[in-house]
Amino acid sequence: MLIILKKVFFILAILLVNVYICEYINNKLTARMDLRRGYKISGAKGIGFPLVRFFKYISRSEKTNIWTFFIFLFSLLIWGVVPITANLILIEMDYSLLVALTFYIILIILLFFNSGRTSYSDAYSESGKKVLILLSFLIPALFSIASIVLINKTLSLKEIVNSQHQYWNIILQPLGFMTFFISIFLQFKLLGIRGKSYLSPGANIGKEGTGLGKIIEKFSIYMIVFFLIIILNILYLGGWQGIYIIRGEIMLAVKFYIIFVILLLMDKSLGRIDSYSMLIRINWKFLIPVSLVNFIVTFGFLIARDVYNLI
Repeated sequence: MLIILKKVFFILAILLVNVYICEYINNKLTARMDLRRGYKISGAKGIGFPLVRFFKYISRSEKTNIWTFFIFLFSLLIWGVVPITANLILIEMDYSLLVALTFYIILIILLFFNSGRTSYSDAYSESGKKVLILLSFLIPALFSIASIVLINKTLSLKEIVNSQHQYWNIILQPLGFMTFFISIFLQFKLLGIRGKSYLSPGANIGKEGTGLGKIIEKFSIYMIVFFLIIILNILYLGGWQGIYIIRGEIMLAVKFYIIFVILLLMDKSLGRIDSYSMLIRINWKFLIPVSLVNFIVTFGFLIARDVYNLI
């Protein structure tokens, strides 16, 4: 029991520290790209500003609801099955990838149901569009994941990392990595983590005020982003596998922040997306066909090699 509590403490500490660091990087980098100074108070180049803003939000009054509670719950539950390192995992199971994806889908739906609670008449229809578009980006991601599962022959995230001790899966699945990464980026764009996206689920709350609900929503969005980046690392980039004398945990952290900064830079360079139809076209005319072809080629290769011994 003590070991489980210790792991829970370490996981929560890692998540909270990363939320703080990523929030600082997000706002500082965004300000620089907008040719603004960024944080101007709290000293030390604004290093304490995320904490100042946290207390600013929590000091304001806003009614919370049952959706907010479930969002917070599932954003934490998802890390019960996702290994952060080889030893830092609460529940080890042979189908942890499947459970993690299920939690992720539930979290997305709950987040957007919560964003639809507003007095604006078109909110529910807009929220429904967001849900459908965001969930549709899971289709190419699932085809890419299925290809990885076929290659590694396991649904265990830990086993997928262990199977990359010699070659990372990105070498075996470059096309799958490309479609998976683009899918993650478009989900990142829809989530509006920079707070300016038209498709951001926090748009309604931004109009009606801030408070504890805003903090929970922001935290949940970061949990989704962290999950996507960690899954990308685990599936394609070796997870916590070390390189030469560099420890695996350090490599995982370096890859995590590199991907996060790349997503921020791409988000800023692409600009504002006001058209749902463009996102739908990108997904159904490019991502899904490419990921499907990659899955079929992978499946055919494995059949030819393992069943007919042709390769």
